Amino acid sequence: MADRLLTDPDVRRFLLGRTVSELGNRITREGLPIVAILAAGATAEQLGVLAALSTLVGVALATPAGVAADRRRRRPLMVWCDILRAAALFSIPATAALHRLSFLQIAIVTAVVGGLTTVFDTADQAWLPQFVSRTRLTEGNAYVMGASAVGETGGPALMGALFQWIGGPLAIGVDALSYLASAWSLLAIRRPEPAPVAQEALPRASEGLSVSMRHPVLRPLLLTVATQSVFGGFFGALYELYALQTLHMTPLLLGLLITGGGMGALIGSWVASRLDVRRALLASALLSGLLSFLVPAARGDVAVAFAFLLGGQFLGDLAGTVFEVGERVVRQAVTPDPWLGRVNGSRNFLAALASAGGALAAGALGGASGLRLALWVAAAGQAAATLWLVQLRPDAAQGHGGLLWGAGRAGRGVGDAS
Repeated sequence: MADRLLTDPDVRRFLLGRTVSELGNRITREGLPIVAILAAGATAEQLGVLAALSTLVGVALATPAGVAADRRRRRPLMVWCDILRAAALFSIPATAALHRLSFLQIAIVTAVVGGLTTVFDTADQAWLPQFVSRTRLTEGNAYVMGASAVGETGGPALMGALFQWIGGPLAIGVDALSYLASAWSLLAIRRPEPAPVAQEALPRASEGLSVSMRHPVLRPLLLTVATQSVFGGFFGALYELYALQTLHMTPLLLGLLITGGGMGALIGSWVASRLDVRRALLASALLSGLLSFLVPAARGDVAVAFAFLLGGQFLGDLAGTVFEVGERVVRQAVTPDPWLGRVNGSRNFLAALASAGGALAAGALGGASGLRLALWVAAAGQAAATLWLVQLRPDAAQGHGGLLWGAGRAGRGVGDAS
C-alpha cells in the first residue's frame, strides 16, 4: 500500500530533491562545528553558543512563519528558503577564498541557515498533508524521515571525504548546491497547490501556541518535544567535542558513528510506515530516552567507547524516528488545514527556544563541571520527557481534526477560523 505513493511522479521528484538536500545538510550540520573545533580552536562555551545560534533566529521566525504558511501558498515559501540557504552557505567558500574565514563568519551563517530551516520546516509540515493527502500521512512522513535518514547515513561519510579532498569550506559549498537541487525539485512538481482558505483577519502569531496548549492531544506532544529539545540541545552542543576530546575519537570514527545513527533512522522510518505509530508514541520516546544514557556511560579504550556510542546512535535514532513520525502524523491529523501553519510554527518556536537554551546551559555546565556530567544530565532529561505522554490516551491520538478539535475552548476558536 505504501509503495503506491511512489508511483506518483511528483512524489518521486519531491523525495529525490529532499534526499539530495538532506545529504548536503549533514555536511554543514556536522562539518561547521568540526571546522570550528579544528580550525578555530572552539571551546565548549563557544560550541554552546554556536549550537544556540543555529536555533535563535528560528525562535524569532517560527511563529511569523506559521502565520505566513496559513495565509499564502506554502511551496513557494519553501523554494525561497532553499535559495536563501544556498546563498548563505556559498559565502563560506567565498570568504575562505579571500582568506578571511573566521569563527564569527561561521556563527553568522549558522544563524541564518538555522532560521531559514525553521521557516522551511514550518511550511513543509503544513504543506505535506495537502501534497500526499491526510489519508496517507503515515506513509508520507515515513518517506520524508527516510530521506532524512539517508542523509544522516551517507552525509557524514560524504563530509569526511569532501573535507579530505577539497577542504571544509568547499565542502560547505556542496551543501549549497544541494539546497538548489531541493528548490528545483519543488519547482518541478506539476500538481497545483490549493489556494489558502480565506480568513477574515490576520491571526496573531501567538494563537498557534495558545491553541496547542489548550488542546488535549497537542499539549502533551508539544511539551514532550520541548523537553526533548532542551536536553537534545546538550547533545547537539557537546557530542562532537566529547567524542573527539574526552573519548579520543578521530573525525573518521565520529563520521561512522553518525552514519550508524542514520542507518538506525532509516530502519526506523521503515518500521514507522508499518506500525500504528500513534500507539507507539510513548514506547518509542521512552526507549529513545533510555538509550541516550549510553553516551555518557561510554568509557575505556576507543573500541569499547565506540561500541557504546554506536549503540546509542543506531538504536536511539531508530526509536527516535518512530516517535518523530508518530508525533508528526498525530499533529497533522488533529489540526485543520487553515491552522496547520500556526500550530507547526508554535511547535517549532518552542522547540527552537528550548534547544537554544539547552545548548547554552550545556556549554556552561560542560565548561564548569565537565562534558560527561553535562551529558548525564541530558540523558536523564531525555528519558523524563516521556512523562508528558502519560496523559495522552492511545485512543485519543487516533482522532482527526473534526473530532478532537471541537472539544473545549481551543476547538471553538479554530472552528471559527476555519
